[in-house]
Amino acid sequence: MIDYNAEDRTFDCPPSLNDEQVVDFCRDGYLLLRGIVPDETNRRTLDWLNGERPAEPVAIPPGMTADDLQRIRDSHEPSSIFLEEWFLRDVLLNEQLVGVMRSLLGRSVQLPVLASHHGTQCPQPAQGWHHDADRVFGPELNFVEVFYFPQDTPIELGPTELVPGTHMRHTPRRAEEGGLFSDGPAGTLGIHHQSILHRRGASTASGMRHMLKYNYWRTKPPQRDWIHQCEFDERTAHFGGHEQARYAAHMYYWLCGRGDAFRTHGGQAWPWRSANQIGPSPGFAPSAGYRPDWSGSRPDGYAP
Repeated sequence: MIDYNAEDRTFDCPPSLNDEQVVDFCRDGYLLLRGIVPDETNRRTLDWLNGERPAEPVAIPPGMTADDLQRIRDSHEPSSIFLEEWFLRDVLLNEQLVGVMRSLLGRSVQLPVLASHHGTQCPQPAQGWHHDADRVFGPELNFVEVFYFPQDTPIELGPTELVPGTHMRHTPRRAEEGGLFSDGPAGTLGIHHQSILHRRGASTASGMRHMLKYNYWRTKPPQRDWIHQCEFDERTAHFGGHEQARYAAHMYYWLCGRGDAFRTHGGQAWPWRSANQIGPSPGFAPSAGYRPDWSGSRPDGYAP
């Protein structure tokens, strides 16, 4: 059940992620929902982007005119597609997607206001690896980015390629090193932390590859109100290995509303763990210790 408020363009719904899945997002920085948008909506989206479908906005935003919406449609940021009833219903408020957004961003999630259209005539070489402009490395998760592929996008058509776990700090990577592809059938949605390292993948097929990019926004303070698992235990959760676990655990703490309380002793202490240890990592949830240095400015990786 989705409760949509058209006045302020926010929604609420039940969360769909559980404790372990939230930890997975904190650690990896992405989720991929393949082929979840209806085929008819994918066709409408392609027709709209190609100028083959008339604009039928549900409303014209205050201070704007129909001419403004047409100008926006003709730009590389065709955000007026958000005002199409079918796009709002099947893409922005897609039932599988909104449960994820509700889990990561809390109640009253604000819908996107700006779209970027990444249309690429294939074949093309791979882009260089990069973190997007205005990225922020930190435990806060105040918005989440979505990539929408309205046509079948196999690896041959150069879908977005990303490197899990690189949303925590600046990560250099050589061009010849690969990553994880966001390939999938038409209607695939990639959900990821905006700071994750990524690129447009190399394409060998011919044709236009369309992709729309936009952000969902938090409006409420964070709290742990996703699906609770009775067997979940923070002491043994898989936050990642060395140089990773402390950042993912700090982000998880922030999402629980306890970001300022996070500390660790470093070394083999919690939240790092190995499958070969014979018990939980010592030092769980210390009241004194260290916090990750998300700026990457200190050689030991910890804030002063």
